[in-house]
Amino acid sequence: MHHYVILFRATRPLTAEEQQSRLKEIQQWVAKVTALGIQLEPRNLGDTAANLSSVGGETKNHSTPTDPALVTMVFFDCADKQQAVEIARIHPGLHYGVTVELREWTSPAPLPRP
Repeated sequence: MHHYVILFRATRPLTAEEQQSRLKEIQQWVAKVTALGIQLEPRNLGDTAANLSSVGGETKNHSTPTDPALVTMVFFDCADKQQAVEIARIHPGLHYGVTVELREWTSPAPLPRP
């Protein structure tokens, strides 16, 4: 099994009607994916608390968040990249002004003990 995450970035606000339609379509997507035996672990993100960078050794907090905003991450395991791409490709968010980015992930290497 391989570990994947789908990253969703919102590019525009949705109307109330779009939000209702999107919710129904996402529920259908979840049902389709879970019927394949794949467990989804979604995480919705709140507002940006800090946007930090280091410039000349000094840490800066930029008040403007990155655009488009990262709003949701969905973690899941599946057999291969082809299946993961198909799961991301059929997500209904694509029809509602959301970019969908798929990445494979691994756990970080353990830090050496002092």
